[in-house]
Amino acid sequence: MSSSRKALLFILIFWIASVIAIVGFLVFHQVRKETAEKKREDKIDQMASEIREGAETFLVDADSLPVSGEEDEVFGYTNGTIATEAEESEAASSVGSSSSGNSTYTLTSYGTISIPSIDLELPVWDGAGIVDLRYGAGRMPLSCEAGCQGNLVIFGHRMRRYGSIFNRLGEVAIGDSITITRNGSTFTYIVDETVTIDPSEISSYISREGEGNASTITLITCTPIGVGTQRLLVIGHLQGS
Repeated sequence: MSSSRKALLFILIFWIASVIAIVGFLVFHQVRKETAEKKREDKIDQMASEIREGAETFLVDADSLPVSGEEDEVFGYTNGTIATEAEESEAASSVGSSSSGNSTYTLTSYGTISIPSIDLELPVWDGAGIVDLRYGAGRMPLSCEAGCQGNLVIFGHRMRRYGSIFNRLGEVAIGDSITITRNGSTFTYIVDETVTIDPSEISSYISREGEGNASTITLITCTPIGVGTQRLLVIGHLQGS
């Protein structure tokens, strides 16, 4: 075999090996991601079931099951106030990093949320920090209590995986029901509107000025899926109010 043919054969073998390696890496990465998301869904289902049985707190690994891009989507409502950029950065670095070793985090249950039209049932945590939102939806502290006058504000990730957390929130329609179950009591809200806004507009929708004594709920997530440059809001009123 001539040297030129040997060189060509070597290049061909190298190219085939490279393609196989790249495809193998991509398949491995996808399988690992799917495994992690299945683990998240199973954990969420288990937690929701335990909350219905009366469980109040859960201890989790603060570094486990991160959501892609969560450091860039810190909602900034972990203590009832809008965080500054510096506070958001500190929050992301404190619980969003995978280098902190054996750190743990306590999830505090607020209740569960159910939206039958999209086959959704999730834990609602009393807080909307990075770790809270890995395991369900999170209530903005200092927003009103379920069933009370004011605006109950709940955040959740728009996951890429179909049906995961608020992935299907965009399918919710006017007239659909949203049920919050807390401490044995059930509160049903009826959807009045869905709206897509810029993140800078969130505050006015949270305060709901001019609503008087109304009892409302506002669900907030990122949109479009995988991009997250805007916010999708689903807004409803307490049934019978």
